[in-house]
Amino acid sequence: VISAAVNEILELSMDAFINNDRGKASDVEPLEQVIDDMKENMRTSHVLRMRNGECSMEMGFVWSDILTNFERVSDHCSNIAGCVIDTAAHNLNLHETLGNFKRNDKNFETKYKMYAEKYSIK
Repeated sequence: VISAAVNEILELSMDAFINNDRGKASDVEPLEQVIDDMKENMRTSHVLRMRNGECSMEMGFVWSDILTNFERVSDHCSNIAGCVIDTAAHNLNLHETLGNFKRNDKNFETKYKMYAEKYSIK
């Protein structure tokens, strides 16, 4: 499931960048947050499996690396989308833009809930 979310965020950020599309760029950040939450949920579930002896320590390292890399890809996509938004607004303060977007954008929570439902985050 997380790989499908990462594929979607890659497509959104590439489309936003190639077409200078602020609308698609604004869809990236809520999905990035869902991917972060998915990673944490999956990591917690894996730790429980390891405690119960259902998974080995070696596989735990591989699993952790995969989840970290998925999150890293989504973070890069967020940065690309943030740059698209900043460029359109003639602003060069990416981290401020992303923080303000999460706090002030009326559609952020709606989009977050939509992506969370799509990728079964509870």
